Amino acid sequence: MIQLLVVDDDDINIFLLKHLLRKSTQPVDIASFVNPAEALKYISRCIDEGKRIDLLLLDINMPQMSGWDLLNELRIDGVSTIKESHIYMLSSSVHASDSEKAEQFPEVSGFISKPVTLEFLTNVFSIIVAAKQAKC
Repeated sequence: MIQLLVVDDDDINIFLLKHLLRKSTQPVDIASFVNPAEALKYISRCIDEGKRIDLLLLDINMPQMSGWDLLNELRIDGVSTIKESHIYMLSSSVHASDSEKAEQFPEVSGFISKPVTLEFLTNVFSIIVAAKQAKC
């Protein structure tokens, strides 16, 4: 089962993503948060309990804390505490400055324009499943 975490301040985007997941053939356990601070607490609990987050979909622009700020909070001495996760930044519009900022975060796998598509999820799920099988 794929462990998916979505952090997006837009309830509609989370609703659409959950709807898409029902169409997926891959079993997924999803946790979602509209508040990045609550997501940080959840991630900390996962780390403490040894629970892996396979895929993190993280909105760049949120009022309480940006996606970049959240990634900074997940670092210890500049190294991500969830480096095993596939992290994709979500945005309604990707700016060149976001691409430049991503260079500071090697843990970021890429950018996704909202809304997320079933094709994207299927492709990423295939990568995650292959990586899990390679570790066995």
